[in-house]
Amino acid sequence: MALKDSRPSLEAEQAVVGSLLVAGSSGDAETIRGLLSAVHEEDLLNPVNKAVFQAARALFRSGGAVDPITIRDKIGGQYSDYLVQLMEITPTTANWPEWTRITHEQAAVQRARALAEPLSLAVTLDDCRPVSAQLGRLLSDGRRLDAWTVPQLLDSFFESQDPDAPKPEYVTFGLQVLDEGSYIELGDVVVVGGYPSDGKTALSMQMAWYMAKKYRVGFFSLETARRKLRDRMIAHAAGLDLADIKRRELSEAAWEDLAKRQADFMKRDLTLVEAAGMSAADIETASRAYGFQVIFIDYIQLVAPEKSSGGTRSEQVAAISRALHTFAQKTGTLVVELAQLTRQERKTGKDGQEVRRDPTMQDLKESGQLEQDADMILLLFRPGPKDKGPDGKELSEEDHRLLKIGKNKEGRWGDWVLRFDGGRQTFSVVTDSMGVMRKFQAEGRKAQARNRRNPDQVEFTELEGEHKDLPF
Repeated sequence: MALKDSRPSLEAEQAVVGSLLVAGSSGDAETIRGLLSAVHEEDLLNPVNKAVFQAARALFRSGGAVDPITIRDKIGGQYSDYLVQLMEITPTTANWPEWTRITHEQAAVQRARALAEPLSLAVTLDDCRPVSAQLGRLLSDGRRLDAWTVPQLLDSFFESQDPDAPKPEYVTFGLQVLDEGSYIELGDVVVVGGYPSDGKTALSMQMAWYMAKKYRVGFFSLETARRKLRDRMIAHAAGLDLADIKRRELSEAAWEDLAKRQADFMKRDLTLVEAAGMSAADIETASRAYGFQVIFIDYIQLVAPEKSSGGTRSEQVAAISRALHTFAQKTGTLVVELAQLTRQERKTGKDGQEVRRDPTMQDLKESGQLEQDADMILLLFRPGPKDKGPDGKELSEEDHRLLKIGKNKEGRWGDWVLRFDGGRQTFSVVTDSMGVMRKFQAEGRKAQARNRRNPDQVEFTELEGEHKDLPF
């Protein structure tokens, strides 16, 4: 049996299996554990190497000794010489992480080549998309298992809290109530829920514009044409009136002001993508191709299911949510998903007036999976007839919105009043000397606020005339 193979890719593969045997013969349990968790059998192209790995894994799982003798007994004595040769060409196990990386990379190249044939036989773009999605996942797939023992966990924590260590980088949104009360990072998922025409697209475009000064941002619009988004974005970014833009009635002063802002515009790394009909795989592929660090999806219930997916619409949306959540975690991309809320049934109270409740996470349309996958959920909605601002005046449905942080894994939650300038497509937080949280004027609202406290999060609520953070 020849040890050498004409394919150079097998050299790293042989070193990986050789390291497993050397570690077994020396009783190096830590290296054995690391190899078995980092290596996947589909990365081993040589069938004998794969058999050795499978035997070692089976012995490890059963609690047996993992060494050259027990492995030989499991795969057969005819491979004794081959096992000895593997150990001879692997004098040390020190470089096993690098050999594992090379082995996975070369196996991925082989799988990528295998996709060339179905791609060459494609007739339409629809035929190309699933193959391209497979290729995209293949190129971004990392096989190494990251794990910490308790001593490693403590060492990492101490290092992170060192005053000289770099501070963690959290993504900011451009709204104080979010920036100061959340710890969102690249790789997280944020859901912005709202009823139709309540402003979730405008709010998300404002966030995207703000983030684009620091990150490469992609805004996938599955509902609105790029030219319409363009006009709304310019209205916000330049402080111009949207009606003047739509009627082509910009004044000379407006043009001069726009020219002054052009240098700032050039610093924004933002791409608008007309994404009607795109699936989650299409969005992932495009995001990788453009190198987006943050993506906005407007809106998730319009993302097309994969052709092979069946089931109910709720199951399809759940599958889309899981796919995007996996994509965010694997690639370190912040995914901001806009979502429609289910319309509430109209109810009338004893006084004849409409009874209205604030939307909750459970109102996210068509799937509870959206709620489960999100690191933070924002709900944007119009104020009701009894809602009042910090100055005691009633809030206008046209000029105001209420922003609720309904879920926040690592930060505060609560409700805030936003002022909405529709002409300039801009939201700002309504503040006063007492704070920025929405006041609950009706007694029912106060009871609702008390009842929804979550012991796992930090609530921003009213106590003794002041608004305070309450740590639990």
